[in-house]
Amino acid sequence: MKKTLLSMTINDVIQIEKTDPQFQAIKELSSYYKDKRVSFVKLVVINALLSYQLPMRGEEYWKRFSEFFSVHSSIEDFPEFLKLNNYRLLKTRLKRFEKVKRAVDEIFKTENDVEIAMKDIKGLLDKLSKALKQRKDAKTVVFAIKMFIYACRTMYDENLTAPKGIFIPMDSRIRSISEDKNFWKRLEEETGIPLIHIDAVLWLSHKKWKV
Repeated sequence: MKKTLLSMTINDVIQIEKTDPQFQAIKELSSYYKDKRVSFVKLVVINALLSYQLPMRGEEYWKRFSEFFSVHSSIEDFPEFLKLNNYRLLKTRLKRFEKVKRAVDEIFKTENDVEIAMKDIKGLLDKLSKALKQRKDAKTVVFAIKMFIYACRTMYDENLTAPKGIFIPMDSRIRSISEDKNFWKRLEEETGIPLIHIDAVLWLSHKKWKV
């Protein structure tokens, strides 16, 4: 795994991320929000923060998200989307939605706020962590950063990347490689690729990665 990553540049990783079905779903949805950039970013970040214990594969979930919000353009329609597509622990999830929505509304009031976040991604991580009272390495929080980057790439047509020091979303596939957080931190330092971008490379590969 390390040898493969050492052979890559960040531009190589960006090209791999562009093949991510989740990125493709967001890209498709972005075409409906050219005049509603802030709403688009909010939708993507909110969905990422609610993406846990899904009743289907993540790729399918984000495809359904794109299809639903290409027709329903209001964040107020999110409970309906959750009832149809993210219905496990629904009562708890709807309660979390309200908390997440308040946090995201506060962070992204204007398009200028989105542009500030693009320039200071660690600052965005700090704001989300504080607003939701979660650790900075919490899976949904760092996943929201990843999807924010995807959203901004599609909406602003920039190859936005994260700085090093933001942790990888520790889902079951990543844990199967290593549950040791120090392993992942060392991998980031040795390859020079921010962990949040290493995530997509590992997710999209069909190889059996070895530590």
